[in-house]
Amino acid sequence: MRPVYRAVALILALTGFAWVSPCTADNSTTIYQFKGGDDGTWPYAGLLEYQGEFYGTTWKGGTSGYGTIFKLTPPAKGQSAWTKTALHNFTSNPDGAYPWAGLIHGGNGNFYGTTNQGGEWGWGTVFQLSPPANPQGEWTVSTIYSFCPQLGCYDGTYPQASLLLGADGALYGTASKGGGLNAGTIFRLKLGEPFSVIYDFCNVGPCLDGWHPVAELIADKQGALYGTTLYGGDHNSGTAFKLTPPAAGASDWTQTVLKSFCYDDYFCNDGLYPGSGLVFDTQGNLYGTTLFGGVSNDPYSYGGGTVFKLTPPGNPGNDTTSWEESVTHSFTNDQLGVKPGAALIVDSQNNLYGTTRYGGPHLRGSGDGTVFKLGPPHSNGTHRTLTVLTSFSPPRGLPATNTHPGGAVILYQGALYGTTSYGDTRGPASCDNLETSEVGCGTIFKVPLGAGAPKPTGSGKSNEPHGSGDDSVPAPPTVPG
Repeated sequence: MRPVYRAVALILALTGFAWVSPCTADNSTTIYQFKGGDDGTWPYAGLLEYQGEFYGTTWKGGTSGYGTIFKLTPPAKGQSAWTKTALHNFTSNPDGAYPWAGLIHGGNGNFYGTTNQGGEWGWGTVFQLSPPANPQGEWTVSTIYSFCPQLGCYDGTYPQASLLLGADGALYGTASKGGGLNAGTIFRLKLGEPFSVIYDFCNVGPCLDGWHPVAELIADKQGALYGTTLYGGDHNSGTAFKLTPPAAGASDWTQTVLKSFCYDDYFCNDGLYPGSGLVFDTQGNLYGTTLFGGVSNDPYSYGGGTVFKLTPPGNPGNDTTSWEESVTHSFTNDQLGVKPGAALIVDSQNNLYGTTRYGGPHLRGSGDGTVFKLGPPHSNGTHRTLTVLTSFSPPRGLPATNTHPGGAVILYQGALYGTTSYGDTRGPASCDNLETSEVGCGTIFKVPLGAGAPKPTGSGKSNEPHGSGDDSVPAPPTVPG
């Protein structure tokens, strides 16, 4: 080890931060590159694995330019190329437009998702994707709900996140705007029952309960929901919250703010703007990411983001009656990644995996993003060792095939799979039309974890990707009907 690295390692050890890999090449494989136009453009969401195939969305592109739903099938024996199948091209009305989020499976053969815009009123939709009755038939999309049917949009507008399938068979989700004060809502939707708003944000003081929820929800075994808001809270820097179901005989859900970010009101060492959902680790703690904040090497910077931990009362390290937040990792060096914008995932050995939108070893700009791993907690229960598994920044003189990872990665058969929003140094401009382009339109990538890779775990998510025959992943509930 070079002297400078030895010194850095000592400093990190003394301050409680983990040693991290100073340099990692791009060891990912691009298994599909979107071509723009009819083929699809900009896959912002993560993938869903179901029965060995991947399902996803592109925000734009398709035959009408309003986005697509696709399926990616692994290579046949003796082949190397994955097969991409277009399942649906959005048309705006009535099916919706610009699907920002990924899909979930309903356990009944159908898939479910949201569009950020479009629908009957133009403010977004919840839709159902149904497979054909025979293998040669067409997949169909049915609009379950179109947002803002009445003046005021009290039900919400612009849903941006994936849905959650609750244990009661209902779909739960967030609308990033709309509601009484246009701060966003949490909704419940079940076949045969009316659409209902179960929480309307910004109804406590100056939005102390949070506003602008853009991430997916998760649920615990008691049916409580957990999520984040990008803004609001005590310092208008975002919140993590819990939503408890009504008690017997009652009708109102109870919201509790577990964390208001940027406690120091300037440096925001604890994190700033949580833009992704939460995940339970194998010990019942919650983890999430913030786009900015954390300990920074630049006194004039808000930092490169954090991975944070929320420890519930009674868990090791928390002998209080409230949830306790601690910072697991601060992204202080853009060579190791900055701006973690997607949710984390947890494996059966309690490792965390995630992505950063920018950073990584680079020779130009701010870097094209990374995929990272955080090992099991250290003896202090909070900090974990960060390893950069891959950096998407290419060597000098070569174009970038993958840039800026989109949604959360998934763990399947010993490898991580995910999406990048763009590609190539020329950027995405060439994709925003109906002409075929080979650059900048997004990719699907694979990062192998090597022999003995851990299995995925359900992690308290009742809509966890499933279907691979892995017994560690619990079977989700089923949407009735």
